[in-house]
Amino acid sequence: MKVEYKYYKDLKHSYIIASCNDVSEEELGGYKLKIAENGRIKKLLPVSLRKIDLEQLLYYEVSSMVSLGDRFSSKGMGAEELKSFLRDMKEMLDGLSEYLLGEEGVLFDIENIYVNISSGECRFMYYPFDGEQKSFADFTEQLLDLTDHDDEGAIEIAYNLCELSKEEGILLPQLIDEVLKEKRSIEEPVAGKEPDYDEADEFDYDYEDDDEDGEYEEKEPRGLKARSKLIFAFLFAGVSAAITYVRMNFILSELENLLSIGVILVSVGTGLAALFTGIRDLKKEGFRSFKDRDEQEFDDDEYEGYEDYDDSPAREFKASYKAPIRITSSVKDVERAAAAEETTLLAEEDTGEMTLYSRNADKTFRIPLDNLPITIGKLEGYVDTVIKDMSISRIHCRFSREGEKIVVSDLGSTNGTYKNGLKLGPKVKVPIEEGDEIKIGRICFDLR
Repeated sequence: MKVEYKYYKDLKHSYIIASCNDVSEEELGGYKLKIAENGRIKKLLPVSLRKIDLEQLLYYEVSSMVSLGDRFSSKGMGAEELKSFLRDMKEMLDGLSEYLLGEEGVLFDIENIYVNISSGECRFMYYPFDGEQKSFADFTEQLLDLTDHDDEGAIEIAYNLCELSKEEGILLPQLIDEVLKEKRSIEEPVAGKEPDYDEADEFDYDYEDDDEDGEYEEKEPRGLKARSKLIFAFLFAGVSAAITYVRMNFILSELENLLSIGVILVSVGTGLAALFTGIRDLKKEGFRSFKDRDEQEFDDDEYEGYEDYDDSPAREFKASYKAPIRITSSVKDVERAAAAEETTLLAEEDTGEMTLYSRNADKTFRIPLDNLPITIGKLEGYVDTVIKDMSISRIHCRFSREGEKIVVSDLGSTNGTYKNGLKLGPKVKVPIEEGDEIKIGRICFDLR
């Protein structure tokens, strides 16, 4: 039995509606549906059975959610997003197992798995009756196509899923554990276990700075810093001055006289030593900071030292690096115009594809339809073209190609998508052609 779905949206809620007219009354009152309806299994879409116009319908609430395919059509799934998805799936499968249910009712398809736009949480569609379903191996192929192919970690996870899903007798929870365990063994050492290293291979100590006698480079000695030594020098000078003042203004006994002389000698000697060493260290610190700054300047512009040489290629490189960038349609046209001292009109690039031009927005938008599919919305990182407008949803609509035609589909937006004044149904692909007016939220576009 093939399961038919349709997307429905009212003012505040969005639903996926699945028909179950061919399901027997016994199944409609069965254990699977009751467990799915009570919402005890985490990571499943909320579902309720409704009878409308003599039809038995399952309503899956998908408010503030988009399908997995819509979410990652613009930017593929990275490694962290894949791992989060697999953890959500594992939690869902554990919940099913707790209530003695298998994964047979889970619809593994990128259009039947939904992602919360705000939290990134994944929820799965569970159909508690017998129906046409894709195998998990087919789903992993879809997931591989949806993966960010610039992320090596994500590709590794996706390929592992594909390979393990083809093994006979492996259960889905076990498969997910295997994939996550393989990834963790590379990135995260197990707590309490020392990693195994081959000292000859893993650690390559560099002794180039050692001298011939095997002595290591002298480390900076620990002790007082230069400024602290200077402060102590002034303190000892103050002590010496205070005792000298006492000797000149008071009559001291023989013992006090000897003690005062000793304290003065010690204070003067220690003060002088602190003064000289402090000045010496201060000079060293100044030289060291100057050297570090000089090295940093060299790192920032490694060709600085060649500026005195007019023929140096480094000087030419630096000059070209600092030169402002000018974008022109044709270098030869600009050169000819410069030679003739005339202004040349730059022809607009013609890609041969249709383009959307806005006409009632505060800022003019031009959206070429030459590299499809293109998703439009206001949430950066989720869509290909960002339009910051309050009437446009976070993930609003998508332009794609069906055969030789370009089609537009609304992705369950709040204010809708219109073609020539007619509102599009959610998830319905409508062909468009040159001369059509496409309204996205409040912004009207002409297709030329």
